[in-house]
Amino acid sequence: MTEIETCSLPKPTGPVALSDDLWVGPAPRPGTTSDLKSAGFRSIINNQPDTDAGLLMTSSQMEAEAKSCGLDYTYIPIEGHNPLERDVRSFHKALTEMPHPIFAYCRSGGRSASLWAMATVAENDTDSLIARCRDIGFDISGLQTKLDMRRALLADGDMDE
Repeated sequence: MTEIETCSLPKPTGPVALSDDLWVGPAPRPGTTSDLKSAGFRSIINNQPDTDAGLLMTSSQMEAEAKSCGLDYTYIPIEGHNPLERDVRSFHKALTEMPHPIFAYCRSGGRSASLWAMATVAENDTDSLIARCRDIGFDISGLQTKLDMRRALLADGDMDE
């Protein structure tokens, strides 16, 4: 049987800044979305699939809470920590089009951190992205090759955002 690799770093218990515009963290509990609004967030990106174990709110429940608080909301569900290119592009689009600051979440915040790293490779070097995610509790070092490949494709003009 294959042993599942897990990151032993302590995980955030609330929103943690990855950049000036994006914070990531664990899924909000029902009835606490207004706390995000009070904290100054203007948008929410939900990266937690409705099929996730331990789901606190479905995407439609979260959307209803976000809208009732006056927050922009988008749903980009991610399975695992190796995001697909279409999801990275959707996340990048959300980062550029949604009002800032943005709170992105999944069960722990790790998938959201992985998406941020993949979506910002044109502006950041791989080591900095890996270090920033590690600093807040997420080991994305397994994405190093994918980060480098995506940056090279963007630089060569072989890929549009």
